[in-house]
Amino acid sequence: MTKRIIATPRQMPAALAGMLRMKYDVQEPAEIVAERAEFVALADGAEAIFSTAFDDLDAQYIAAMPESVKLIASIGVGVDHIDLEAAKARGIAVSNTPEVTTACLADATMGLIIAACRRFREGLDIAKTGEGRGMLTPESWGQRVTGRTLGIVGMGNVGREVAKRAQGFDLNIIYHTPRPSAELDRTYNAKSVTLEALFKQADIISLHCPHTEKTHHMIDAEAIEMMKPSAVIVNISRGPVMDELALIDALKSGRIFGAGLDVFETEPAPIREALYSLPNVFCLPHIASATMESRVAMATRVLANIDVFFETGEPIDRVV
Repeated sequence: MTKRIIATPRQMPAALAGMLRMKYDVQEPAEIVAERAEFVALADGAEAIFSTAFDDLDAQYIAAMPESVKLIASIGVGVDHIDLEAAKARGIAVSNTPEVTTACLADATMGLIIAACRRFREGLDIAKTGEGRGMLTPESWGQRVTGRTLGIVGMGNVGREVAKRAQGFDLNIIYHTPRPSAELDRTYNAKSVTLEALFKQADIISLHCPHTEKTHHMIDAEAIEMMKPSAVIVNISRGPVMDELALIDALKSGRIFGAGLDVFETEPAPIREALYSLPNVFCLPHIASATMESRVAMATRVLANIDVFFETGEPIDRVV
């Protein structure tokens, strides 16, 4: 029996490729990432496309896909790298892998909060040389996390898990979300506020919202101007939610205290040196979900979406 074809614009992790090859014919590029023309040829006859957050599947890319393609199975929660309207117009379903990374994303958020507040980035530099050991001068001191006000932007799965962990640090929790509720307030001992109020009141601002036209550059110079000089910003959502140039200016000038970042506006291109070289910024290379547990669960879920789509015509986690 002829196997159904799955194509991918970039090489898959070996374990995932092995899982898929047990059932399907997997077409991967020879190099790490295929050029568009190469991928179109590679995808000839493919019914499903596997993609990651680093694959920019814009309208032109989707228009160039063979007529055989009926599903884009994306691994990860965010789908802002896919032109959903273009996919919908072509009759191509799009799926993601929600929920399976939630715990690890929330854990990473708390790690970035601690690292940014306590200036672990600067501490790491000092540890390499021994100069300034103990960080004895006031300008190098960090901030205590316990007892501060945490502002969560987006109270979806990850935002709620962050709120749960934040209670262990006796953080005062405020949040902004499109659907606030008294139940959220009671469950997480939290208070719903406007976005402007959150910017003004929070000591720590943690972003857990999708990247959309509405949230693009939500954190810009105007928003930063509302914040406390002692504010810390943490972002594990999507890089373009922040205007990085405005953030860099604020961090350099001391307008805000620090930042902890796992996602960047320039992805998949390199992180701006002006950002990662700052002593009051703690950067991670988009690894908030990079645990054994999350990656296995993500691979299993993307495989399930493909399996169920081929069986029923409807993936488990359909986005469009």
